[in-house]
Amino acid sequence: MEQTKTLENKNIIRHNCHKIICENRNNICITGVEKADNASPTQFSCVVMGRNLEICGKELTVKKLDVNEGIVELAGEIDEIKYAHEKKSLIKRLFK
Repeated sequence: MEQTKTLENKNIIRHNCHKIICENRNNICITGVEKADNASPTQFSCVVMGRNLEICGKELTVKKLDVNEGIVELAGEIDEIKYAHEKKSLIKRLFK
């Protein structure tokens, strides 16, 4: 399923997929980003295609953040890339 948006005479097509490109553990580019949640020198969190994604490392800086295009570029020492699990409340776990 594709979503098409028109922005200033440009057609932007978003597919139900995303890419994570990491170069030499120093630069990372993520596509399909819907929302940026947290940015610090040690962690960057965002929502990618409905799932939480966390990048952990040292001296992380945001080089580019464009949620309209769904692109994030980070620089720094990247130690970990992980999809975070959604934490459920105790009530939801008890009453499945």
